[in-house]
Amino acid sequence: MSCLSSAIKLSILSVASSILLLSGCASTITSSNEQSKNLSDLNNELNDMVSDNSCTASFQCKVLEVGARACGGPSKYVVYSTLNTPQEKAENIAQLITKQEKIKNAAQGLTDCSPVLEVQSLCINQQCQSFDIK
Repeated sequence: MSCLSSAIKLSILSVASSILLLSGCASTITSSNEQSKNLSDLNNELNDMVSDNSCTASFQCKVLEVGARACGGPSKYVVYSTLNTPQEKAENIAQLITKQEKIKNAAQGLTDCSPVLEVQSLCINQQCQSFDIK
């Protein structure tokens, strides 16, 4: 009886180990795919994704902080419509851009500290539009 329970424990341990190893492989593949996209490609992908800014109400208009300036803060703000843009995917791309810009800033040192004004968005004439906060 104890041999049987030892064999079952060993089998369970083997399955658990395999799952952990495979999950590690999946995350490694994803991160290497994300790193293979350069900053320009990511910016183009985000711009294409948020290009349709049509809206029916202002609550559909959102602002994303994108990138990282060497002095802190985002390098730009992007206005998009949740009516036409997959919000989670746009946020993920913005995070990847920010991560790559932080790496670039660390490698190049302090380069650009010009201020980037924060914006808000409204649905005006059925288009999400930005306006500066003063």
